[in-house]
Amino acid sequence: MTIPAISLPQIECPDVLLPTPANLRNLFGGLATHAYRYEIDSLKDELERIRSLLDIYDPNFEKIEIPELEWEIMITRLSSEYPMYVQQKILSLINEVFSINFNVTILGIEIDILEFLANPNSVLDNISLDEVDSIYDLIPDEYKVWNKFETADFKKESIRNYIRSEVAKKMNLLMTGGFSGLIDLFDEIWDGLGLPSFPGLQEIDLEALIRDKTIEELEQVQIFGFSLLDLLGGEFDDNVEIPEFQKERLLKRAREFAEEWQTYLMKLWIKKVEDFFSKIGLGSVIDWITFSFCDYLKLIGFPSTIDLPESVQTLINNTQSALPNTVVEEGAS
Repeated sequence: MTIPAISLPQIECPDVLLPTPANLRNLFGGLATHAYRYEIDSLKDELERIRSLLDIYDPNFEKIEIPELEWEIMITRLSSEYPMYVQQKILSLINEVFSINFNVTILGIEIDILEFLANPNSVLDNISLDEVDSIYDLIPDEYKVWNKFETADFKKESIRNYIRSEVAKKMNLLMTGGFSGLIDLFDEIWDGLGLPSFPGLQEIDLEALIRDKTIEELEQVQIFGFSLLDLLGGEFDDNVEIPEFQKERLLKRAREFAEEWQTYLMKLWIKKVEDFFSKIGLGSVIDWITFSFCDYLKLIGFPSTIDLPESVQTLINNTQSALPNTVVEEGAS
């Protein structure tokens, strides 16, 4: 069999605070399609090597096997876990000053946030596919998409996505309480420096924004001034088209960004009050507001290059990281 050549975006390591997943997803989704459609063993081996680095992001489907979608899930999880990693590091520093309760109940499941972040799969490891329906029913109706292509594996993934967004929301609330507590605890230093007030969380009725929307309408939904399509980093190359999966992708990104934006605004505020954190012995907080997605990829050992067969060509595509860089510049001005 003659294996056709394909062109894919070049692997990127975006030095940004608000990453978008389209570039890496289109690259690895395309590689997975090519490797398994044409049985290219060398490419499959390379993908499996990289997959081993992403073990905690692997969906580990029990009933279905769709490599392209499995890679999309791993890459989008990787992108969405980065801001939560930064949240965790900042909260851990605050926790050294006064105790923070990291326990929360979501969809009737008791969750230790720190354990969840160490292994996001751990929350669902003990849930059998037979139990999925009863938990899935607890998700708000606006986020339920599975109908024609209904599988327990995909429903379980929706549960995981919803839990992840609720954990991020809880962490933002903890950060708000933590920063407010620090200001109260060291009010004389705060007042003496004449620093700006802590930014309150911006309220958004997300359910109202996404309710009864088609996929095309969801792509144009604006959250804090950015469309969901922009927040994904552009179009996804869907080699396997499942409309419900495409809709889940958009809803997941909506919930993620609603919380990522709040965290981002806190980072900008931390930069403005850097002197305060230095004076109370928490100057290391500053290190985490400049910790970029590229830093995170390097930290977990994600490869900067991939050993590809000659049939695969990569093209430079710089458009995917334009949105996060623009956001950083606008927010910092």
